[in-house]
Amino acid sequence: MNLFFIKKNFCDGWDNMLTIIIPNLVILGVLLGFMSLLYVFQNVTPVTIVLVFLLLIAVSILTFAFGDSAVQIANFGTAHVADYFKAIPGCIKDGTLFGLLIGAVCAASYIAIPFYFAQKSLFGIFLGALFSWIVLFVFLALQWFVAVRSIMHNDFKKSLRKCFILFFDNTGFSLFLACYNLILFILSVVMIGFMPSGAGITLSQVNALRLRLYKYDYLEAHPELKTSRERKYIPWAELIEDDKEALGPRSFKSFIFPWKE
Repeated sequence: MNLFFIKKNFCDGWDNMLTIIIPNLVILGVLLGFMSLLYVFQNVTPVTIVLVFLLLIAVSILTFAFGDSAVQIANFGTAHVADYFKAIPGCIKDGTLFGLLIGAVCAASYIAIPFYFAQKSLFGIFLGALFSWIVLFVFLALQWFVAVRSIMHNDFKKSLRKCFILFFDNTGFSLFLACYNLILFILSVVMIGFMPSGAGITLSQVNALRLRLYKYDYLEAHPELKTSRERKYIPWAELIEDDKEALGPRSFKSFIFPWKE
């Protein structure tokens, strides 16, 4: 399933490159604007803190706005750039809450982790390590948020709860997805934010959850599977067969010369 996820996400991103680049340009413009302000007010700590929180909120709102378009693309449909801009107002509330949450976690980490390790005692090191692991788990869980919100259309609190349920029930795949998105982030830096960047990472998260939900559809259709060992085996080849047929075989030539296929 992991290999198919990578293939499908790449194909979806390639086939909808313009739809992904435009939101990324908007996010990039906002980032550059805030970076300029941060440079101007770098010696004014209260203003810097406020600007960082506002930046996290703005990026969250603009990223969430691509969620519905990502769902359409993941479902083998077509997304329009205009839909992205229309979705922005509806993402203000959840984007603001998510940005504040990320900011709070980062601020707590910035203060608490160095403080505990600076104690140079066994108990202090233990608390520092424990806090570090908690923060890691939180971020691994929160990577599901935009996909949960976009696919399931839950409110903020319910989406947050489902993120942690997904993480603890799919810990291995959550780690895989985090590593995959880290690679996408590095590619984003190399490509100066054009691709895959925020929109591309959002698409990968939506694709990941969309495929992962097949697991829960299967378990719901087979209530006789009671034990954890029985529920652990998921016939992924069978569950993603329709998606494989819909995606079809894609050769390298089809990406460069699609009219020749």
